[in-house]
Amino acid sequence: MKAGRHRSFDKDTALDQAMQVFWLNGYPGTSLADLTNAMGINKPSLYAAFGNKEKLYKSALERYVQKHGVIHAKHLFATDKNLNERVRCYLTSIAQMVTEPTLPGGCFVCLSTSEVGGTCIPTDALQTVFNINEQTKAALTDFFTAEIAAENLSSERSPVTLANYILSLQFGLSVMARNGAKLTELNEIIKLSTNKL
Repeated sequence: MKAGRHRSFDKDTALDQAMQVFWLNGYPGTSLADLTNAMGINKPSLYAAFGNKEKLYKSALERYVQKHGVIHAKHLFATDKNLNERVRCYLTSIAQMVTEPTLPGGCFVCLSTSEVGGTCIPTDALQTVFNINEQTKAALTDFFTAEIAAENLSSERSPVTLANYILSLQFGLSVMARNGAKLTELNEIIKLSTNKL
């Protein structure tokens, strides 16, 4: 039996390159040629390593969450800051990422979410986007529930509403960054917004 042909490219590097293309152009704006050119591979290699375009997109979204998404949450659990400061640091970390000049700009998940209303993204990929947003909302809801239990927030506040509020801020910061807003502008919005907690 013949041994399988050795892959001549690094799969993680190729996935990062695909993620950047999808992040920049969105799902409908990205062609297979765009992907293979950025990844430096041919179509058969793409299919063999990642499946079709939809599966690659889902993998790219999951890669984005692990590489650029979950890292911000550490600020929410800092032990040397009060609640307002922790939430402000969390949002500031996101603002720094969405305005980072070496990245495509904005948030890949936010861009994907803005595309879900039409028919341009396949059903399975849509579900991946929905799942990511639900996981973020659930994590924020759990965070605010714990803050209420620790008496850092009034028990009259709704953890779900607060989670939706922060998620809305995240998306708003992303859209503004994509539209050319500078980090200093986003930081002013964050200061104003976190004073309301």
